[in-house]
Amino acid sequence: MANMEPVLDYEQARKRVATYFGCEEDFFLKPLLDLEWVVKEDGDFHFLTYWTVKGKKVDAVVVRKNGIPLIYRTPDYTMVVAIDCVKIAFIFQNSKNMTDIQA
Repeated sequence: MANMEPVLDYEQARKRVATYFGCEEDFFLKPLLDLEWVVKEDGDFHFLTYWTVKGKKVDAVVVRKNGIPLIYRTPDYTMVVAIDCVKIAFIFQNSKNMTDIQA
């Protein structure tokens, strides 16, 4: 069996982050701890803006649940759930590969 420790560590870390912020864990995490950022309200919408290391401005629409923007603040960190371009890395066990099965 493959060494699943790194994957299990990642899953446990995701759960700890969700618990820390007191929220569900149904979104991707993108730590941007060294970047400057701001959330602005424009009518019924909230927008997250952050600047990359190279100074590029990135805008994202803040997700709402039951009309409330998903912004979770703690004394040291803020987590903002927003729509941004995302690449997904799917992780599978090779032993579950069904290459011999016709789709």
